[in-house]
Amino acid sequence: MIGCKDITAQRWFMGKNRKVLSTNTVDCLTLGGVTLSIEGVQFQGSEQDYYLLVENEECAGAFFREAFPEKKDTRSFQGTYGTFLFTTHRDFRPQELEALRPLSAEQSNSAFVVPGKFFFKIFRRLQAGNHPEEEILSYLNRIRYTGVPQFFASCRYESSDGKSFVLGILENHLEHSMSAWDLFVDHPDADAAFALGGETARMHIALAKMKGCKAPSEESPFEKLQQLLDQDCSGTGAAADPNRESIRQLLPHLKSLWEGSTGKGPSLFAPQRIHGDFHLGQVLVQKNGADFRWTIIDFEGEPSRTLDFRRGLRSPAADIAGMIRSFQYAEAVGHKPSGGMQQSFMEGYAQAAGLNSDQLWAEAKPYIIAKAVYEACYELEFRPDWFWIPAKALIQLANPGE
Repeated sequence: MIGCKDITAQRWFMGKNRKVLSTNTVDCLTLGGVTLSIEGVQFQGSEQDYYLLVENEECAGAFFREAFPEKKDTRSFQGTYGTFLFTTHRDFRPQELEALRPLSAEQSNSAFVVPGKFFFKIFRRLQAGNHPEEEILSYLNRIRYTGVPQFFASCRYESSDGKSFVLGILENHLEHSMSAWDLFVDHPDADAAFALGGETARMHIALAKMKGCKAPSEESPFEKLQQLLDQDCSGTGAAADPNRESIRQLLPHLKSLWEGSTGKGPSLFAPQRIHGDFHLGQVLVQKNGADFRWTIIDFEGEPSRTLDFRRGLRSPAADIAGMIRSFQYAEAVGHKPSGGMQQSFMEGYAQAAGLNSDQLWAEAKPYIIAKAVYEACYELEFRPDWFWIPAKALIQLANPGE
């Protein structure tokens, strides 16, 4: 088991830019010989983060076998300072959880699988409040939208001071499916992109009446990108990239385009619940001849954001922009002709939503700019050799007629 003092050394630790003062075990529960513990990380300035750890992940199935009730019900266990609650939302046999085995430990969350039956996600970083993934999966299952996994169970912790933390969710595992990323990298397919556009529209239609928080202000890190572009990065791939100077010159124009269109004038969309971190890696596909069955996963939003932001009512154009940018990355990585995947996706969405595709492009443009600016910052910081991918998009967005 990772000790609480070792949390700060993990790749998935989200407080690397803050000074850690101390770490401590907040509470724990042992079932089936396995311990689930909540660890606190105290930062300078009285900030505190919470992380969930599972002792001996290879044996975690023994814990969850004992934790969940077989029928729709909640089983509670008293910890030292709070209560651990395990709720079954759809009947299943908890004995089958004994076979749970962990997936890669390098993800931002812990994941366990019983192939063809269960996928169990444990949220490593905990935030107090309702969790968007639990909320959205529960809602979409309740209204019988079929483009998401079946939601079986969830667990949470209620502290003695009244805070509630969602710890994880249990859903069905789709065997013989592949990531949409792998599909489009290996086989760019306009028909598949059109079909995915239609499924994305149906997801948004299904979410349209779901309640959420007040719409947050949309942001884009233009200032951060300016700082990164101005830094002396001689010897890096970014410094040698001719696109670097082009983006520096275009940045004021791009910011003007973004500010001039974000939240201005009539919109195709009313603010609503959305996916929040939508890209090809968040979609599973099962192909049967010429037909595609899409399953959209990972509704937790961007983990670095607050829960209120992730639960906020936003424009579906933010999700559309995320997918458009993901298609360009797939084209770049696959080194194959795109087959017009981005346009096909937009046409598929427009048809399913009863919209005009040209208007949809116009609606999505500021969000595509914002996403590409974020990507440019990320690539300059961590993968300078990839900077050309968002740079190419930003140049095209600034000069659409060229």
